[in-house]
Amino acid sequence: AISRVRPLLFLPPFPSTHPAVLMSWAKGLTGEALEEYKRVLGREAYHDEAKMHGHAGLKPQAKKTSMSVLLIQTGGTIDKDYPRKTKGYAFEIADAAIVRVLSGLDLDMSFRTVTACRKDSTEIKNTDRTKIMMHCMKTKAKHIIITHGTDTMIQTAKFLGDAQKWRKVLKNKIIILTGAMKPEKFKDSDAAFNVGVAVGGLSMCKPGVFVAMHGQIIEHTEAGRDLRTGRFIVKRTKSPRSKL
Repeated sequence: AISRVRPLLFLPPFPSTHPAVLMSWAKGLTGEALEEYKRVLGREAYHDEAKMHGHAGLKPQAKKTSMSVLLIQTGGTIDKDYPRKTKGYAFEIADAAIVRVLSGLDLDMSFRTVTACRKDSTEIKNTDRTKIMMHCMKTKAKHIIITHGTDTMIQTAKFLGDAQKWRKVLKNKIIILTGAMKPEKFKDSDAAFNVGVAVGGLSMCKPGVFVAMHGQIIEHTEAGRDLRTGRFIVKRTKSPRSKL
């Protein structure tokens, strides 16, 4: 007995795997055949190829999302890199690491990135914090993530928390600060984990200012550091849980 396998669709074989040839071949497809082709190749890759080769009628569509998020870069360890190939002797603050962490993820969120400053957090002054506050005030987004160095992250969180009390435009916004103990470029960095906790917190927290580090989301009034381990902790010893 000869077993027969019924194909999903009767499509002609791909003439080549070269993108330009594939796109040319795809122009002759319609209906279910075209949808199957996009499914096999991957919709995002297909749209990229369509844009590259000018495939009429297949322009990338604006993705509708349920949440708009502003990402504010300030520098800190999370963004540190060692870019110089020669005569390099120290880390430098590079592009926003959070963009690399979130790129390619299928999230029901849209992101916009701005840079307030690119400094080690020990160098951040209140003038820099005022710039961060102004970005938070000007944006229409009600959800904000700030990447920040760990040394003065709590000070910046408290600065923004105080501003939220008397700045009406900030009262309904969720602002979460996060960072990393090791640069995102490092293989064993905690950057992606901390960013993930912060992103999750946007859907869980009430309006306010929070710190997302070491698996916790801590309200700024309760955030502290264990000077022995360097970990971020909840100052209230009565309850070990983060206040969401």
